[in-house]
Amino acid sequence: MPIIHNNILCVTVDELTDCDVSKRTVIDGLLSQRKGLVYCWEHHKEGRKVYIHYETLKDNYKLLIKTVLCGGVDPELWLQNKEAEKLQRNLERVCSNLNNMVEVSPEEINTLVRSGLFSPQDVQRIARAAGWLRLWRKMTVKTARSYGFTAVTELQAEVFKRCLNEQTAGFVKFPKAINNERVLDRKAREYVRQDLDCLIAGYFGNANREKIDTTVHALLMDFAGNPVKWSFEDIGLYYNTTAREKGLPLMTVSAIKQHLNKPKHKRVWMAARHGKQATDILQLPQIERAPVSRPDALWSLDGTTMQLYYRDANGKIKSDLYVYFVADVYSSAIIGYSVAFSESTGMVAEALKMAVDKYGYKPYQLQYDNGAANVSQAIQGIMTNMSRVHFPCTPYHGNSKYIETYIGHFQQRVLRAYEEFKGGNITTRSLNSKANPELLARLKKEDRFKTESEIIALFDEAVNKWNSRGEKRNSYGEWVGEEKIARYMHEHADRQRLNYFEKISLFMGELKQPYQYKQQGITITLGGEKRKYIVPDMDGVADFEFNRLHHKKYFNVRINPLSPDFITLYQDNKFVATAHVKEKYSACVADMKERGDGAKIVRFRQKAEEYGYEYCIKEMERQREILFKQDLKATGTDGFGWYDTPKAIYNDTQNTIEDIRNGMSETTEVDARLAALLNM
Repeated sequence: MPIIHNNILCVTVDELTDCDVSKRTVIDGLLSQRKGLVYCWEHHKEGRKVYIHYETLKDNYKLLIKTVLCGGVDPELWLQNKEAEKLQRNLERVCSNLNNMVEVSPEEINTLVRSGLFSPQDVQRIARAAGWLRLWRKMTVKTARSYGFTAVTELQAEVFKRCLNEQTAGFVKFPKAINNERVLDRKAREYVRQDLDCLIAGYFGNANREKIDTTVHALLMDFAGNPVKWSFEDIGLYYNTTAREKGLPLMTVSAIKQHLNKPKHKRVWMAARHGKQATDILQLPQIERAPVSRPDALWSLDGTTMQLYYRDANGKIKSDLYVYFVADVYSSAIIGYSVAFSESTGMVAEALKMAVDKYGYKPYQLQYDNGAANVSQAIQGIMTNMSRVHFPCTPYHGNSKYIETYIGHFQQRVLRAYEEFKGGNITTRSLNSKANPELLARLKKEDRFKTESEIIALFDEAVNKWNSRGEKRNSYGEWVGEEKIARYMHEHADRQRLNYFEKISLFMGELKQPYQYKQQGITITLGGEKRKYIVPDMDGVADFEFNRLHHKKYFNVRINPLSPDFITLYQDNKFVATAHVKEKYSACVADMKERGDGAKIVRFRQKAEEYGYEYCIKEMERQREILFKQDLKATGTDGFGWYDTPKAIYNDTQNTIEDIRNGMSETTEVDARLAALLNM
């Protein structure tokens, strides 16, 4: 096969004859070249082997070599491929064992453990980093050639790659991350001069590193973690005061600050200093989420104050209106909202109903917080009807709830343009996010604040402005791109359009636990208000008939928070009845005259008699008549009792028994038998 010899592409005599060139032709050509008769058979000889120069051969011989020996590939490229294959085989052979060639020194592990500055996991990671540095220094030119490489850089590149993989996987830890071969080589040279110190010193900065032992570290961490939140200057003061008393080394404030602000130390004392919530938000990694793929895939819900001043009916300036938003995350459009004075179950239902009634779709998923209105049974039932998936966001993590970002932008980009704007959240620092108190004072003085109804209409106008804006601004400050509401109206195969009856049924949410029908009916607490529901009789007075048939039975209840005056009762997913709020009767005659419900009270008492003791006696008599007509007698009896004795005889017998017991009856033959029975 062709080879490169002294930077010349050559073939041997045997290889040329393998290409169907006669040996006699080759020999004659070589002899002619030596005599100077031709110049197309240049060659040289090493030992007994002759190497013919490829470039000087005639084209027909070149074509034969290319076709037969190189498989149709140019010899130069063919040789490069062969060299690459050889290099790859060497890499695979050597590099498959590179990770196993890293040696961890037990002495270095003991040194790291005795320092008391590292966790057991970090001890192993730093010791393995030292092993990689030692291996890097072993990869010399001589070593590379012994493995079949032409240059040491080929082997070093593979060592760096394997070391970088372990660093990414967390098996190796350097003071600063190794991100290229030059840094790894520099760190390896430092290791030769400083030994393990080059891997430890970086964690603690300057010469103060020697001063920080286990005791000093614990003392500094205790000061930094104090919930009183001492400043670093105070921590330096308290530490150095203690250090003089205990014989510990003194440290500058900058050295203390540098040590405590190392990420692994800060993670520990920050939790004790600032609390779990702040630590988790500022320290823990955050998930990266892909954009929502279509409209109605996710609706985000939340409520906040309206942030607009208005004048109430008494002329007082207020800003106590509360707004509950429903936003589509795909388009960031506000598709529903409701206004009230506080967040309630009905308010959540109204906002969802606006979104459903106005656009006619329902979501795949709902996202909300753990507010009492959101997690109430009635709303949870509606959310179950409305979506396939719904659950609250992680508490105290505003970045997990899309609606909070939309509300902030809505306030600053739309509401802020109105004179009545109260300002952003009280925690905001920017003056641009706050209202001008002089403007508000002028509005108040000139009595220019809008009424409650006017401010609600103004808010609706603001929502329409938000929905009609594009995705971003151009260099001229103009909103460009597709409008939010137009983006929300994108067609998609997975969107579910609702008809009229489906819209109504969505808001009949089923409560989680079944309810028992008691004497007062079914009692449900909704929005802090307790309601009692009964299934009234045909005449509308009380529930004697339903109570007779279903007293103490359990029912699954469905309720619409927007119309809580009635509920529907189900058993085994089958409709049973509709129950209404139980009517309350007047407690005094004065109210009774005003409301005119005296007749209902009279009717209630009559029905109480009908369905009470009298009803029981009549029903028992009916059962006796049925038995007597059929000549039946209850089994397992001794022949006495209502089941086989006419009523008149039974009553007479009972009277006689009582007379005998009281000594008021003359003894007869019948009385004697009864007396004998009583004495048994």
